[in-house]
Amino acid sequence: MNAAILGQVGLTIAVPIALGAWLGVKLDAALGTSPWGLLGLIFVGMAAAGGGVALLIKRYADENPVTPSSTRAREAGQAWQAEQDEEERKRVEER
Repeated sequence: MNAAILGQVGLTIAVPIALGAWLGVKLDAALGTSPWGLLGLIFVGMAAAGGGVALLIKRYADENPVTPSSTRAREAGQAWQAEQDEEERKRVEER
């Protein structure tokens, strides 16, 4: 799963920047504004890539909530205590 996420992040970064560069070259060729169209659309692609990565991170975080370790430790301690109490109750009943 991690490789898939990394691949998705890579594409989310690469595609908008490459598309911006390609469109910038075409724009510069048509208007004779080299290198400003290229640079401008690369920066637009970078902004789009940043937004895309932010959305991926948000979606991943929503799908995979992280429980604080203190909460997990407390739950594990309570489960252990319940087991100990049950064993003690059985020992008392056997006597």
